[in-house]
Amino acid sequence: MTNTIKYDWLSVIKRNIFAFRLAGLWPSDEGYKFDFYLLRTVIILFIFGLVQTASQTFMLLTNFTDMQVVARTTFLIISLWLMLLKLFSIARNIQTLRKLLATLNEDMFQVRTKEQIENIIPSVKRWKFMHNVISGSIVCSVIFWTVESFRTRKLPFVSWYPYNTTGSPQFELTCFHQLSSMSFGAYLDINMDTFIAAFSLYAAAQFDILCDNVKNLKPEGFKEGLVAYVKHHRAIVNFSFVKSYNQTFDSIILVQFFTSAASLGITMFLVVGVPTFSNEYFSFLFYANAVITEIFIYCWFGNELLTKSSKVFVVAFESHWIEASSQGKHDLLFFMRRTQISLKLSALNLFDLTLENFLRIIKTAYTYFALVSRYDK
Repeated sequence: MTNTIKYDWLSVIKRNIFAFRLAGLWPSDEGYKFDFYLLRTVIILFIFGLVQTASQTFMLLTNFTDMQVVARTTFLIISLWLMLLKLFSIARNIQTLRKLLATLNEDMFQVRTKEQIENIIPSVKRWKFMHNVISGSIVCSVIFWTVESFRTRKLPFVSWYPYNTTGSPQFELTCFHQLSSMSFGAYLDINMDTFIAAFSLYAAAQFDILCDNVKNLKPEGFKEGLVAYVKHHRAIVNFSFVKSYNQTFDSIILVQFFTSAASLGITMFLVVGVPTFSNEYFSFLFYANAVITEIFIYCWFGNELLTKSSKVFVVAFESHWIEASSQGKHDLLFFMRRTQISLKLSALNLFDLTLENFLRIIKTAYTYFALVSRYDK
């Protein structure tokens, strides 16, 4: 066995951790306690999460027959309620997730050569690129909503308030609250989605490391090395990443996909209903791009995990098994039989996180768009 190289896995998600600390989702090692941190968390979530969600939900319920009101409130209400659901789920499981991340510091999960680090870097760069795409799309949406709001003296989002919002300074304060709530909710939602997707990235990276280790097995110490890699494979599949990922996030991902498809369909309906190249047009367009990328990042790294886990069986042939002992060859055969089945991430076992299913979600979004358009006529 070769020495390990200390790779800082948490450096990949440092922007997520910063966002969680800001929002109150990253308590001390002892978890949440009745202290100032918890109080600050409750106040932040109430002001920038629950108030806007409740005002838009009330507006929807009291104007359910008005298709324009329904469309202009539903696409955001879906995202807001889903954001709160993900927030609650992550807050409830944050200690488990932190322990899971801590296991990455164990020697079993560390890289052993600089080449292995180079194999991981492209996936990390893709993850960061998608994070930037979603963030940039939301920033552009907020900018166009802000410009349109002050140009027309109308609130960016249709909501109910127990006071007149047309006068000053009520309009300016309400507008600021809506845009702040939208920005905060989107910022937190982006980091929760990319944080969840990062676990797929980690699992896929572990298979990259495992494949390289198996491929470079030498005749000397073949059996001992193979036993260690069998344990590594079992840790990835049964304990550390995939099992915990599915147990914690599968229901969230299922809701995410259905609600994102509906939100995307409604947003497409809003895009075609406003003047082309107007502020609203670009705001909805960038929002739709953020939703698409939000779904895509789950499916992309789920597909990466599927692809890389299927390579373990193949790279076993590239090891120096011919010179190994009979017992070593027998153990390798057993290992190959165990790794023949590719690993898949799923949403409550209803569908897998693959690029093929990403296209199906986009088709479902178009179905929602056609349904809303027909109902509006």
